[in-house]
Amino acid sequence: MSLVNQHTSDFSDYIDMFEKTLSPYIAKLNIGFDNVFQIISFDQYNAILDRLQNDFSELDYLAKERENNGNKYMVWSCHRYYRNFLSILANADFRANIDSQQKRSLQVISSVSTQPHTDYLRAMRTKPFLLLAGISGTGKSRIVKQMAFDSCPDNAVLRSDPTSPGNYCLIEVKPNWHDSTELLGYESKIGGDHYQLTPFVKFLAKAMLHPDVPFFVCLDEMNLAPVEQYFAEFLSVLESRTKIDGHIVSEPLIKASIFANAEYERDLKHEIFDVRIKEKDTNGLRIYEAELSPQESTAYERLKLHGLRIPDNVIVVGTVNMDETTHQFSRKVIDRAMTIEMNLPEGDPFMDFFENGSELAYRETPTSPSLYLATETKASAVVKELAVDNAEKTEWLKGEVAAFLTRLNGALDGTPFKVAYRVQNELMLYFFQLWLEDKAADWEKILQTSCDQILMMKVLPRIEGDGELLEKPLEELARFCEPYSNASKKIAEMKSRLEKSQFTSFWP
Repeated sequence: MSLVNQHTSDFSDYIDMFEKTLSPYIAKLNIGFDNVFQIISFDQYNAILDRLQNDFSELDYLAKERENNGNKYMVWSCHRYYRNFLSILANADFRANIDSQQKRSLQVISSVSTQPHTDYLRAMRTKPFLLLAGISGTGKSRIVKQMAFDSCPDNAVLRSDPTSPGNYCLIEVKPNWHDSTELLGYESKIGGDHYQLTPFVKFLAKAMLHPDVPFFVCLDEMNLAPVEQYFAEFLSVLESRTKIDGHIVSEPLIKASIFANAEYERDLKHEIFDVRIKEKDTNGLRIYEAELSPQESTAYERLKLHGLRIPDNVIVVGTVNMDETTHQFSRKVIDRAMTIEMNLPEGDPFMDFFENGSELAYRETPTSPSLYLATETKASAVVKELAVDNAEKTEWLKGEVAAFLTRLNGALDGTPFKVAYRVQNELMLYFFQLWLEDKAADWEKILQTSCDQILMMKVLPRIEGDGELLEKPLEELARFCEPYSNASKKIAEMKSRLEKSQFTSFWP
């Protein structure tokens, strides 16, 4: 009887422990909930619990298969039961009666935000150009498509294809790409003077029609061709982004004169927006099925006036497999991207594949665009906003960031891998995004996390070489990175490869 009845006849103690343990942590997030039982949405519950496990290491046990430690077991088991209960509600016929709860603002929390996903989201809000790098088959392209599904609004045009959202564009990079024409198109006289468009150009123009929707470009197998050659214009224009009248704008990828060219204009304005050809007249001129909508006409007038710029709702994600069949990245590319390494997770990932896999589908309540879209491009703007209510802390932050980068360059002395102002700018932007997630959080903790992530995304991917170049700098970096758990682990991995093969890099 003692063995059988060890959990008692009722679970009131379990429920009390579950509520008393999690509610204080939830209140710390400042998202409008202060009790775990206020959360009655399955998606929100998953998102919030993922965030708690990410921010508070003492709650790691919630992700384990079973926790046998008394109180922890009580919390863990109730967590599983409550999550299952919310899952049943989410699929019940009476779900509509409580859907209004999902209108609560979760600015930077989403059900796509598992711990790794929060890194992706925060990185793309820092800069809308990501590299997802790792071994083949880890789901890099799927993540991009999932974000598009999650954020796609209930719009007949954008949801016309059940297999691919209208705010998603997959572009397969080919090994023979050696200039930008495959992405940006080109002027041609074959078959008459015209400008040859590409899916990439059409997708950017389409994004102009839906400025409040995140649009995702997935450049699949991005390093099958030399990135510096076919992506040079984009890399340069990306650095010109600035905020004007509340919108982030860039210099043009394609000059306005192309769209204003009288010989190109008639066909361009229809082809850009995929208006189908009805027939050709006796002179060979194309006749289109419909005229442009007022919105499309306005967008084309903007193209004629300003050229094709990078819309501020477009995020470009390149997937990368680092092996002997691909091109290595130059420091120019690494310096302009936010790099995230993707490998199989620890534990039993192959069983998780069976148990936790899900189909990509549109959401009844799409995630907020604020999860994905940048709000600032310059550290100066961030400093100004931080200082409004935190002038003294902001002065402290400026000094700490400057000291961090000075010490970092000291550790990299004698190598070509020192960092400059771009890394400083993006460190401040990353800090700002973390601060927006929880303005009550400790600034020292936010800065430590930001420095660790910037080391992983911006600094360490630049480093490669033999023992003669890197033996001493890696020792210096190991000491420098001791306070930063992720970077410290990566440095140890790089040092191990250097000892074994006399060459090392960030990539396995």
